[in-house]
Amino acid sequence: MPKDAEPGLRDRKKARRREGIIAATIDLFEEKGVDATTIADIAEACEVSAPTVFNYFGSKDGILLAIIEEGTQRKRESGSRRPRLDGVPLASIVLDLFSEVSQETLDIASRRLWRYAEASVIRRPDTDLSKRFRNTSRLLIDAIVERLETYELRTRLGSPMDIRYLATLLHDLWMPCYLTLITDPQTTLADHDAMLSQRITPFLNHVFDDSTLAATYLRRAGDSA
Repeated sequence: MPKDAEPGLRDRKKARRREGIIAATIDLFEEKGVDATTIADIAEACEVSAPTVFNYFGSKDGILLAIIEEGTQRKRESGSRRPRLDGVPLASIVLDLFSEVSQETLDIASRRLWRYAEASVIRRPDTDLSKRFRNTSRLLIDAIVERLETYELRTRLGSPMDIRYLATLLHDLWMPCYLTLITDPQTTLADHDAMLSQRITPFLNHVFDDSTLAATYLRRAGDSA
Protein backbone atom coordinates (compact mmCIF):
# COMPACT_ATOMS: atom_id res chain seq x y z
CA MET A 1 0.00 0.00 0.00
CA PRO A 2 1.41 3.45 -0.86
CA LYS A 3 2.57 5.41 2.13
CA ASP A 4 0.25 8.32 1.31
CA ALA A 5 -2.74 5.94 1.64
CA GLU A 6 -1.85 4.94 5.20
CA PRO A 7 -3.24 8.05 6.95
CA GLY A 8 -6.58 7.56 5.21
CA LEU A 9 -6.72 3.95 6.34
CA ARG A 10 -5.77 4.95 9.88
CA ASP A 11 -8.48 7.61 9.91
CA ARG A 12 -11.09 5.11 8.73
CA LYS A 13 -10.06 2.65 11.42
CA LYS A 14 -10.26 5.36 14.07
CA ALA A 15 -13.69 6.43 12.80
CA ARG A 16 -14.95 2.82 12.91
CA ARG A 17 -13.58 2.34 16.41
CA ARG A 18 -15.20 5.60 17.52
CA GLU A 19 -18.53 4.55 16.03
CA GLY A 20 -18.20 1.16 17.73
CA ILE A 21 -17.64 2.80 21.12
CA ILE A 22 -20.71 5.00 20.62
CA ALA A 23 -22.88 2.05 19.54
CA ALA A 24 -21.78 -0.10 22.48
CA THR A 25 -22.32 2.76 24.90
CA ILE A 26 -25.85 3.38 23.64
CA ASP A 27 -26.69 -0.29 24.34
CA LEU A 28 -25.10 -0.18 27.81
CA PHE A 29 -26.75 3.11 28.74
CA GLU A 30 -30.11 1.66 27.74
CA GLU A 31 -29.53 -1.63 29.55
CA LYS A 32 -27.89 -0.41 32.76
CA GLY A 33 -28.46 3.34 32.85
CA VAL A 34 -25.85 6.04 32.51
CA ASP A 35 -24.89 6.20 36.19
CA ALA A 36 -24.40 2.43 36.49
CA THR A 37 -22.33 2.14 33.32
CA THR A 38 -18.57 2.48 33.78
CA ILE A 39 -15.81 3.23 31.32
CA ALA A 40 -14.53 -0.28 32.05
CA ASP A 41 -17.92 -1.69 30.98
CA ILE A 42 -17.73 0.27 27.74
CA ALA A 43 -14.14 -0.79 27.07
CA GLU A 44 -15.00 -4.44 27.67
CA ALA A 45 -18.01 -4.28 25.35
CA CYS A 46 -15.82 -2.76 22.61
CA GLU A 47 -12.84 -5.04 23.31
CA VAL A 48 -10.53 -2.07 23.80
CA SER A 49 -8.72 -0.68 26.82
CA ALA A 50 -10.26 1.88 29.17
CA PRO A 51 -7.53 4.42 28.25
CA THR A 52 -8.57 4.04 24.61
CA VAL A 53 -12.14 5.04 25.49
CA PHE A 54 -10.80 8.02 27.47
CA ASN A 55 -8.59 9.03 24.55
CA TYR A 56 -11.56 9.17 22.20
CA PHE A 57 -14.13 10.84 24.47
CA GLY A 58 -12.59 11.82 27.81
CA SER A 59 -15.54 10.57 29.90
CA LYS A 60 -18.98 9.00 29.84
CA ASP A 61 -20.44 12.47 29.51
CA GLY A 62 -18.22 12.95 26.46
CA ILE A 63 -19.77 9.90 24.83
CA LEU A 64 -23.28 11.04 25.73
CA LEU A 65 -22.57 14.45 24.22
CA ALA A 66 -21.32 12.80 21.04
CA ILE A 67 -24.53 10.76 20.82
CA ILE A 68 -26.71 13.86 21.27
CA GLU A 69 -24.72 16.45 19.32
CA GLU A 70 -23.82 14.29 16.35
CA GLY A 71 -27.32 12.83 16.16
CA THR A 72 -28.84 16.30 16.35
CA GLN A 73 -26.56 17.53 13.57
CA ARG A 74 -27.50 14.61 11.30
CA LYS A 75 -31.21 15.22 11.90
CA ARG A 76 -30.83 18.93 11.27
CA GLU A 77 -29.09 18.28 7.96
CA SER A 78 -31.74 15.78 6.85
CA GLY A 79 -34.52 18.12 7.99
CA SER A 80 -33.12 20.95 5.91
CA ARG A 81 -33.59 18.77 2.82
CA ARG A 82 -37.15 17.74 3.66
CA PRO A 83 -39.81 19.18 1.30
CA ARG A 84 -41.75 22.05 2.86
CA LEU A 85 -45.52 22.00 3.24
CA ASP A 86 -47.11 24.75 1.16
CA GLY A 87 -50.63 26.14 0.97
CA VAL A 88 -51.87 24.21 4.01
CA PRO A 89 -53.16 25.49 7.37
CA LEU A 90 -50.51 27.08 9.55
CA ALA A 91 -51.28 24.67 12.40
CA SER A 92 -50.45 21.74 10.11
CA ILE A 93 -47.04 23.24 9.32
CA VAL A 94 -46.15 24.00 12.93
CA LEU A 95 -47.51 20.75 14.40
CA ASP A 96 -45.78 18.72 11.69
CA LEU A 97 -42.50 20.47 12.49
CA PHE A 98 -42.63 19.80 16.23
CA SER A 99 -43.93 16.26 15.83
CA GLU A 100 -40.93 15.69 13.56
CA VAL A 101 -38.60 17.15 16.21
CA SER A 102 -39.96 14.86 18.93
CA GLN A 103 -39.78 11.79 16.71
CA GLU A 104 -36.21 12.62 15.82
CA THR A 105 -35.17 13.02 19.47
CA LEU A 106 -36.26 9.41 20.02
CA ASP A 107 -34.37 8.36 16.90
CA ILE A 108 -31.20 9.98 18.28
CA ALA A 109 -31.39 8.47 21.76
CA SER A 110 -33.76 6.61 24.05
CA ARG A 111 -36.12 8.26 26.49
CA ARG A 112 -33.84 7.07 29.28
CA LEU A 113 -30.85 8.95 27.87
CA TRP A 114 -32.85 12.13 27.31
CA ARG A 115 -34.17 11.95 30.90
CA TYR A 116 -30.61 11.66 32.19
CA ALA A 117 -29.45 14.62 30.12
CA GLU A 118 -32.38 16.80 31.17
CA ALA A 119 -31.89 15.87 34.83
CA SER A 120 -28.16 16.61 34.61
CA VAL A 121 -28.90 20.21 33.62
CA ILE A 122 -30.87 20.58 36.85
CA ARG A 123 -28.54 18.61 39.14
CA ARG A 124 -25.21 19.78 37.72
CA PRO A 125 -25.83 23.00 35.80
CA ASP A 126 -22.17 24.04 35.59
CA THR A 127 -20.78 20.90 33.96
CA ASP A 128 -19.68 20.78 30.35
CA LEU A 129 -22.49 18.31 29.67
CA SER A 130 -25.11 20.73 30.98
CA LYS A 131 -23.69 23.73 29.16
CA ARG A 132 -23.45 21.94 25.84
CA PHE A 133 -26.80 20.23 26.27
CA ARG A 134 -28.45 23.62 26.81
CA ASN A 135 -26.85 24.68 23.56
CA THR A 136 -28.86 21.99 21.74
CA SER A 137 -32.00 23.95 22.64
CA ARG A 138 -30.50 27.06 21.08
CA LEU A 139 -29.62 25.07 17.97
CA LEU A 140 -33.16 23.72 17.86
CA ILE A 141 -34.55 27.25 17.97
CA ASP A 142 -32.17 28.15 15.13
CA ALA A 143 -33.58 25.24 13.12
CA ILE A 144 -37.16 26.36 13.85
CA VAL A 145 -36.27 29.86 12.68
CA GLU A 146 -34.82 28.47 9.44
CA ARG A 147 -38.01 26.52 8.81
CA LEU A 148 -40.52 29.25 9.64
CA GLU A 149 -38.74 32.13 7.94
CA THR A 150 -39.44 30.49 4.59
CA TYR A 151 -43.19 31.19 5.01
CA GLU A 152 -45.39 34.24 4.55
CA LEU A 153 -46.78 34.89 8.02
CA ARG A 154 -49.30 37.67 8.61
CA THR A 155 -50.43 38.60 12.11
CA ARG A 156 -53.87 39.89 13.12
CA LEU A 157 -52.29 43.23 14.00
CA GLY A 158 -50.72 43.51 10.57
CA SER A 159 -47.27 44.09 12.08
CA PRO A 160 -44.24 41.95 11.15
CA MET A 161 -43.59 38.95 13.37
CA ASP A 162 -40.10 38.52 14.81
CA ILE A 163 -39.41 34.95 13.68
CA ARG A 164 -36.88 34.20 16.43
CA TYR A 165 -39.33 35.40 19.07
CA LEU A 166 -42.01 33.21 17.48
CA ALA A 167 -39.66 30.21 17.36
CA THR A 168 -38.77 30.67 21.03
CA LEU A 169 -42.43 30.88 22.08
CA LEU A 170 -43.31 27.77 20.08
CA HIS A 171 -40.30 25.93 21.51
CA ASP A 172 -41.46 26.79 25.03
CA LEU A 173 -44.99 25.57 24.26
CA TRP A 174 -43.57 22.32 22.86
CA MET A 175 -41.21 21.62 25.77
CA PRO A 176 -43.81 20.32 28.32
CA CYS A 177 -45.16 17.92 25.66
CA TYR A 178 -41.64 16.66 24.96
CA LEU A 179 -40.88 16.24 28.67
CA THR A 180 -44.06 14.22 29.12
CA LEU A 181 -43.06 12.07 26.15
CA ILE A 182 -39.67 11.18 27.62
CA THR A 183 -40.75 10.82 31.26
CA ASP A 184 -44.08 8.99 30.96
CA PRO A 185 -43.62 5.54 29.39
CA GLN A 186 -47.35 5.38 28.63
CA THR A 187 -47.25 8.50 26.44
CA THR A 188 -47.15 7.70 22.73
CA LEU A 189 -46.20 10.02 19.90
CA ALA A 190 -49.90 10.24 19.05
CA ASP A 191 -50.59 11.38 22.63
CA HIS A 192 -47.75 13.87 22.34
CA ASP A 193 -49.15 15.27 19.08
CA ALA A 194 -52.61 15.68 20.65
CA MET A 195 -51.14 17.58 23.61
CA LEU A 196 -49.10 19.68 21.24
CA SER A 197 -52.16 20.63 19.23
CA GLN A 198 -54.04 21.64 22.39
CA ARG A 199 -51.19 23.95 23.41
CA ILE A 200 -50.13 25.44 20.08
CA THR A 201 -53.30 25.76 18.00
CA PRO A 202 -55.02 28.35 20.28
CA PHE A 203 -51.83 30.42 20.30
CA LEU A 204 -51.63 30.43 16.51
CA ASN A 205 -55.34 31.31 16.22
CA HIS A 206 -54.84 34.27 18.51
CA VAL A 207 -51.75 35.68 16.75
CA PHE A 208 -52.17 35.08 13.01
CA ASP A 209 -54.80 36.35 10.59
CA ASP A 210 -57.47 34.07 9.14
CA SER A 211 -55.93 33.82 5.68
CA THR A 212 -52.56 32.70 7.10
CA LEU A 213 -54.29 30.22 9.39
CA ALA A 214 -56.28 28.75 6.52
CA ALA A 215 -53.43 28.44 4.00
CA THR A 216 -49.81 29.35 4.65
CA TYR A 217 -47.54 29.72 1.63
CA LEU A 218 -43.82 29.60 1.11
CA ARG A 219 -42.16 32.91 0.32
CA ARG A 220 -41.58 33.41 -3.37
CA ALA A 221 -38.33 34.67 -4.82
CA GLY A 222 -38.05 38.42 -4.28
CA ASP A 223 -40.58 38.54 -1.41
CA SER A 224 -39.43 40.64 1.56
CA ALA A 225 -39.47 39.23 5.06
